Amino acid sequence: MKKMGILRRMALAGAGLAALACLTGCGELTIRTWVKVVENDSTGSVRFDRPNAKPLVLERIQGGFLAKIVMDTTNIPAPLEGTIEVEQIRIAAAQPGPLQYVCAWANPDQPSTGTVFLDILGGHGSTHVDTNLRTVTGFGGVVTDVSTSTDLNLEGDLLTKFLGAADSGAADGLFATRAPFLGTSDLGGVPVIFSLDLGVTNDTTPPVFDADHLYNCSYYWEEQGTALYHGVNSKASYLRAWPGDSPSAPRIISLDDLGVAPGDTLRLDTVGAYAEQLELKDGGKTTMTAVFSSTNELLGTSVQKRIPGAIEAGTDINTGGFLKCFLIFCSFQSSDITQDFRVDPGVSVVVPPGAKYLFVAPQPASRKWSDNSGFNFGVNADPGPYPY
Repeated sequence: MKKMGILRRMALAGAGLAALACLTGCGELTIRTWVKVVENDSTGSVRFDRPNAKPLVLERIQGGFLAKIVMDTTNIPAPLEGTIEVEQIRIAAAQPGPLQYVCAWANPDQPSTGTVFLDILGGHGSTHVDTNLRTVTGFGGVVTDVSTSTDLNLEGDLLTKFLGAADSGAADGLFATRAPFLGTSDLGGVPVIFSLDLGVTNDTTPPVFDADHLYNCSYYWEEQGTALYHGVNSKASYLRAWPGDSPSAPRIISLDDLGVAPGDTLRLDTVGAYAEQLELKDGGKTTMTAVFSSTNELLGTSVQKRIPGAIEAGTDINTGGFLKCFLIFCSFQSSDITQDFRVDPGVSVVVPPGAKYLFVAPQPASRKWSDNSGFNFGVNADPGPYPY
């Protein structure tokens, strides 16, 4: 039985390697993702560094950090090594005692960087990050610097996760693990110890916060900038697709979550790139389009006007169409809609009346989405300073 198990694992590994080999290229591969706190699986405390001091327990720990992971896939099937850079940190917590609240964000003067190790076939991996943050609490409102080291251990069927990511175009859940933080700072001249044990997962949408956390922390988070990164699946589209294609759903951004309303100016900038073929490396395409809508409804891929609530924003782009053929008979099928506009490399657009959502998707020259690849493509949506 033991021999059969070993043979079965070898067969599965071989099948996985064959699937990886089907991808057309290897090289530098970037994954940009939000590693987000799982609130109901996370605990934390702050303790004054004095004898017999009792820890002040933190509640409603929310937020996460935006990570950029770069690996060289030419070493497959050997373990992959690479780097990680924390581009933003947005963490908030409540404390019903003297602290009232705690806010943490990335220290712009000291980058947070580290290393990544992924043994895809072995089913384990790790990241080590030297994290430099700034914190503030309701106890005096004094900003202090905190430096700590963070290790994330990855376990499970990484091969299946990696292949699933290549197939779906999304690396969501790849870094589902625990993130411990332990750092020393001071409050009012008294040394304190921050301790966090966070359950985390990852996806490409920014973290969502309770209203009081936003009120208490947004001013400090803006030291990192006011733009929020939203990942966009390279295989996604809101346009009509030809019958041989099967695009994923586009990124749909709630304007309420961004804090913008009709009449406000929203700045959009593309981030990263994608490839127009299946590759385990970064591509060079950046073309992106977007459209405002009154609802988040999206119809099937065979329909020309897939977004029933689409709203004109005044900066149109013609997205063309394709030939649909049966035997020798062909007809042109338009996929163009009049309300969308081009985003790349960046655009400032006034939110039109009635808009509540923004649909965002890549626009490949090949007019086919399902064979695109890349985990580093997205948009920075900048609503400007938070309205306090």
